[in-house]
Amino acid sequence: MLGKSKLSWPDGLKQTDIRTEWFGKISRLAPGLTVEKAARQLREPYGTVRRWGVLFGYKFPDRRRSVSREQWSRVDWSRRDADIARELGVTRECVRLVRRARGMGPSAAQTVTRHLEHFVQINRDRLHGLLVEEVIAHCGTPLAYHVVRRVLRENDVRPHEPQSPLRNVDWRLPNRDLAQIWGASPRYIANLRARLDAGPAQWNARRRETDQNAKYAAALAQERQKAEAEREQKVAKKAKGRAKALV
Repeated sequence: MLGKSKLSWPDGLKQTDIRTEWFGKISRLAPGLTVEKAARQLREPYGTVRRWGVLFGYKFPDRRRSVSREQWSRVDWSRRDADIARELGVTRECVRLVRRARGMGPSAAQTVTRHLEHFVQINRDRLHGLLVEEVIAHCGTPLAYHVVRRVLRENDVRPHEPQSPLRNVDWRLPNRDLAQIWGASPRYIANLRARLDAGPAQWNARRRETDQNAKYAAALAQERQKAEAEREQKVAKKAKGRAKALV
């Protein structure tokens, strides 16, 4: 049919529901679309469309040919694929394929990341509980904070968890009240509740009768006193530290 790709089912490929569905999607594409245009048209992820398209023999145009050999020869392969792709007007996948075909090896950022991953893997037991800043100081990596944190998480390094007073709040109270009392966001309180498996609040802050509940009022007052005492203790500790510094 005009405007559609003439594809045939690959020999020896077993038919399944998902394969049949994707064969129909790819077959409905007009010939010669780039992966980006096909993904945008199908409203599916780039990598998924490329994988199914290749499987069913859809001919995506070779974007590498839109860049001359002279341009490729002048590329600084120590740079990230994203930066190179942006400069040449091609995709990161295109740059990755050329990098591999030319045997140029990983970019400088990829190399540093791999060094960090190796460091974390062989020192994981010693890194549990450290701050991200401390890990950066230990290994001397130039990588950004968020990259180091991601690598630590991917390698199951337990994060730093100071003894926060929020861990011992009265979890019977609603998140809204706890957030207001302790100066945190309701979302943070909700995430902490879930992480500590503290269970749901006993009282619903949205119900009018909650304000009339004597037990709720007592718990609220006690939590406020606890928070105020914690703040006073912090102020006293800071004042003590400043006094020591002046001696």
